[in-house]
Amino acid sequence: MIHSIRYFPWRFFGLAFGLSWMPWAIAAYLSYLPNSQHLTVIIALMGLLGPACAAWVLVWASADERLRQDCRKRMFSLAGITLNRLLMMFGLIFLPLMMAIWLSISAGQSATQFSFSDGFFPMLPLALSAALMEELGWRSYGVDSLRSVWRMLLPVSLVFSGLWALWHLPLFFIHGTYQNQLWQTGGIYVANFFISMFPATVIANWFYYRCQRSIPAAVLFHFTLVMAAELLQIEPLTKCIWTAVLLLVAALLIAIEQDFFCKE
Repeated sequence: MIHSIRYFPWRFFGLAFGLSWMPWAIAAYLSYLPNSQHLTVIIALMGLLGPACAAWVLVWASADERLRQDCRKRMFSLAGITLNRLLMMFGLIFLPLMMAIWLSISAGQSATQFSFSDGFFPMLPLALSAALMEELGWRSYGVDSLRSVWRMLLPVSLVFSGLWALWHLPLFFIHGTYQNQLWQTGGIYVANFFISMFPATVIANWFYYRCQRSIPAAVLFHFTLVMAAELLQIEPLTKCIWTAVLLLVAALLIAIEQDFFCKE
């Protein structure tokens, strides 16, 4: 991040929330009307563009050409994405998932959780679109804007994970969404969804900054995390165990990379 660039984090998050929550409020209303499924999906997808649109407005309205050049440069940059970092990123996602499934089966849950999910391939386009739409906003402007306020990455990760969790809130009221299904399954799974945002943010920010703030790296992490959850037939309880393991992994990552997370 270029520290001399002036960011406007609260303008960004206010605009991102507004541009997402307005279409999601409409989608929530439409989702309970007959014969409105396709329109609901289209409007809900429009809401995913909120962060990217907010970033675009603030970047291109800025008089600072360095900010524009910085965003353009990172939009397609693969320079920081090395094989070692990719393997580390995949390990930080999939090894905790495998451990969570093993613990779940040891506790008496079904062993079919190691079977591939039928919904994996149909989810690929949606997951990639969501990761791309979100990260074009969160990592092109949002996270860096918070780091202009708190130089240390740990408080930035804490604040962003809370804002990221809150941003998803209207999705719980749109019939048929993953979040709405969690709401119907039980409050513990809703709580798990919100708690999981913190370890996901810690690992995502570690990968993003280690890859020289590459936006494709952020998209790849986001996409991989979503598809890991869809790859196997894992049960809701297993996802809670996965979150617990990821919390431990995030804590260990912070402890090992203390200078990276806790120094300016």
